[in-house]
Amino acid sequence: MKSELVTIGHGSGGRLTQELTKRALSHFDVPKFQMEDCAFIDEDGLMAVSMDGFTVYPPEFPGGDIGKLSVCGSANDLAVRGVKPLFLTMSLILEEGLDMALFDRYMASAAETARGGAITLIAGDTKVVPKGAVDGIFIATCAIGKRASPNILGSAALQEGDALVLTTAPGRHGAALAAARFGLDAKDLESDCALLWPALEPLLKFEGLRSMRDCTRGGLGTALCEWAETSGFGVEIEENAVPSNKDVAGLCDILGFDPLYLASEGCAIIAIDWSWAKECATSLKENPISRDACVIGRVTRDHPRMVGMKTKIGGLRFIDMPVGELLPRIC
Repeated sequence: MKSELVTIGHGSGGRLTQELTKRALSHFDVPKFQMEDCAFIDEDGLMAVSMDGFTVYPPEFPGGDIGKLSVCGSANDLAVRGVKPLFLTMSLILEEGLDMALFDRYMASAAETARGGAITLIAGDTKVVPKGAVDGIFIATCAIGKRASPNILGSAALQEGDALVLTTAPGRHGAALAAARFGLDAKDLESDCALLWPALEPLLKFEGLRSMRDCTRGGLGTALCEWAETSGFGVEIEENAVPSNKDVAGLCDILGFDPLYLASEGCAIIAIDWSWAKECATSLKENPISRDACVIGRVTRDHPRMVGMKTKIGGLRFIDMPVGELLPRIC
């Protein structure tokens, strides 16, 4: 009997990652496991925690590095649930022979990012493994915060007719990494890696805010599929409405990628009552990282548990989670 093996596709953030997660959870007594970006850990739903690991390659890329990414990644998982990031723990796995100057650069970048978000490092761990056991440096972070939203945000709160607001053009992080990895000339292309809390916190005052999700592994397409599948509603977006970055589009044309599935590290999709959609987009535009915010679609009872995109020529294209891995090690 042939053994089952973990494949690189299991790290895509798409369908195989979902299957691997469910397989891992089957060994634990977690009947109410929260399949969200972070979990609330007290009965009142006030304190929350998130956990993430970072193996990004290359560890330095246009717009950031593994240090900055490790702080933003975990903190953003809290932010999209209306939780203010307050504390951080960090675990380092270092390869024997790592240049200390690189180590200092990554740590300084992480520290600067944390200070910018008023996030305090409170605990950590360091391991060094023989040369070849890891690729330079891997980082795992755990972020802890306190809920600032009046209600718990999540896919369970979605309602028919809710507007979908996207903060910026999707795919810049994945595209920047692809350009760096394949040596492509894209001097104006940078990762959107950034802390989301400053842009998202002002939205908490809107009564109709339902849910938010950062578009990391698997991109915008996967985030929308997760909402559709967990809420039971259909999701519909307009191709013409989704903001596009010309450098991302150009790279995707060259490599055959779809921007909907490329990772973003400073982009969020927001579900909000339609009556608040305009105010939501206007608020987001006040922050530089979300200046292209716009309504791209809605929640519907049509095609339940599926995501449809109205194309530029008037058809309806169904969006599914990627099965394989477009670009390994993007976070």
